[in-house]
Amino acid sequence: MLDDGRVRARLRTWPHQPGVAQVVLTDHTKSPSYTTLTDWLGVLRNWHYTRVRTGALAASATDAFVEHGFERVQTLALLKATVSRRTEFDSPVHELRSIRGPQQLSVAARIDAEAFENGWELDTTAIVDACLATPQHRIRLAVTSSDEPGGYIITGRNGSAGFIQRLAVRPNLQGQRIATSLLLDGLRWLQRKGVREVLVNTDFGNERALDLYRRFGFALLPDSLQVFELALAEDTEDPELR
Repeated sequence: MLDDGRVRARLRTWPHQPGVAQVVLTDHTKSPSYTTLTDWLGVLRNWHYTRVRTGALAASATDAFVEHGFERVQTLALLKATVSRRTEFDSPVHELRSIRGPQQLSVAARIDAEAFENGWELDTTAIVDACLATPQHRIRLAVTSSDEPGGYIITGRNGSAGFIQRLAVRPNLQGQRIATSLLLDGLRWLQRKGVREVLVNTDFGNERALDLYRRFGFALLPDSLQVFELALAEDTEDPELR
């Protein structure tokens, strides 16, 4: 943890890229001060990271990062749905199983690597970190009729607020309603827990995901989320760091 007494952030190594750090604010709406971020970047350089990437930030949390020269690398759509005890959800059409233990986490990580490209995939450590981002979570695996793992979902809860933290489906199985089953399972769980509002974010270019969430009553919010990145190495020949 990085903590200045006012703002806290979780620090981890980006999956499959040991030179890249990720700093995830525990409150993605609250910006660290310029001095705090200077100190954090000093820690990362001392630990020999060559790049740092943020988690998804609200606009209110970006000031210090922009002042330090961070560049935006991704913009995410933020959507919200309202759930009540009277909301009716269909039953999932696929079998859903709880994910427990290293072997099942490895299955989820393989699915994630297939579903997300260009360095945005999660490894087992990052999946566990995503689960721990909320006080209560549920992680489930969907399997096909032939017992083939098809996708997984992490659903989180913090009081009356719910979050679809990760949803991944193997590309060769898309179109078989696996994502629908996973989302139904997550929403039904949140409903039983008394959640009233559910948030999810996804890339603006992911039309399949946007269509899925809209079918379930999610509406696009006016505020988007942004991911920023900064090269920490002062002199490198690696073109990815330029």
